[in-house]
Amino acid sequence: MRVVAAFAGSRGDVQPGIALAVELLARGHSVTMAVPPNLVDLARSAGVDAVACGVDTGALLRSETVTRDLRTANPVRRVRAVAEVSRAGARRALDDLHAIAADADVLVAGSVGQERALAVAEARDVPLVAVHLCPLRRNRSVPLRAPAGRDLPGPVVSASWAMVEQVLWQTSRRDENRLRAAVGLPAAHRPTAGRISARGTPEIQAYDPVLFPGLAREWGARRPMVGFLSVDTATAGALGDASADTALDEWLDAGPAPVYVGFGSMSVADPERLRAAVLDGTVGHRVLVAAGWGGVFTPADDDDRVRVVPAVDHASVLPRCVAAVHHGGAGTTAAALRAGIPAVACWLGADQPMWGRALRRVGVGASLRLSTLTRTLLADALDHACDPDTRSRAESLRARLIPARDAVGHAADIVAAA
Repeated sequence: MRVVAAFAGSRGDVQPGIALAVELLARGHSVTMAVPPNLVDLARSAGVDAVACGVDTGALLRSETVTRDLRTANPVRRVRAVAEVSRAGARRALDDLHAIAADADVLVAGSVGQERALAVAEARDVPLVAVHLCPLRRNRSVPLRAPAGRDLPGPVVSASWAMVEQVLWQTSRRDENRLRAAVGLPAAHRPTAGRISARGTPEIQAYDPVLFPGLAREWGARRPMVGFLSVDTATAGALGDASADTALDEWLDAGPAPVYVGFGSMSVADPERLRAAVLDGTVGHRVLVAAGWGGVFTPADDDDRVRVVPAVDHASVLPRCVAAVHHGGAGTTAAALRAGIPAVACWLGADQPMWGRALRRVGVGASLRLSTLTRTLLADALDHACDPDTRSRAESLRARLIPARDAVGHAADIVAAA
């Protein structure tokens, strides 16, 4: 089978696709990944054929649209920002993917840019297997927003999803239909989600059902919750995350388990304020910082208490930490859960508040808005995270997660059957 796997977005959006691609290759399938140009080398380092598709997402994530508008409290501006991000480089991404998928038997698409993948799948007359890294479809179980400590009725939750789906469609339909026309398709008259669902191919939910009680039962086989798609040890090594770092090992062994801090590929409007809040809010703890793409921390922040490195292998390093402070991305959330440690999700926007609420709901962490983070809020959240009861719950939850090997295998089974 010839598989084209289109995964756009940041590294956190693309790496689950790499895990799936590696498994499909091991089963004898031909796989080509279509990824942003800044992540082509990453996918190739795992032994996957990868080609550039669309625009550099590192530059996009540093734009004002993302750092300001996508994180505003104003819902109208936020919806417009979502549309603008989706529009950025859309025609280029469509043209690239249409060419890449010329000989495909099946098209696999990550959460970002599925409207383009759907157009290509229709134009090429091939099945589309969607891969979602968080709940994205209408449901009664997982609210988009929820007052702290309150459960919303199922009909209210469903109605809120329906409203957002329609708002996004009305905002983007003209652009989407222009893209459809570019590959010879007629105009669409309803949202992308409904059209993908109507094709009948299962939509892979690449996260664990334990975090969203009731959702697996509600969706059933049409949206199977396979578990988090994590790369194996060998692939992590190929990606450069698991390379030996004797100095880091020595630092970890030299004192108490540190707090891990990492904000992935996120860019922030006021990095100095965030840096001060984190350094002051973690007083009393040793701190291991993975600098990532954001530029908040640099090696100049290294001292006796703080260690700054470009990146870490989550699977080997997080179990040696007492807690994690991160941006609430799906990948880092999964890594902390698999490590059995509590987490404080300091979220910016998109799906991150959802992960923060999930951590809080299952009693293994806290959720804070990054734009209002202070040293006091972070210190209090860490006190809660490091409480023995919270740590015990995190350790117990780890045993309930779907093993990574099983998750990747189940996802590959679905793709192979498409």
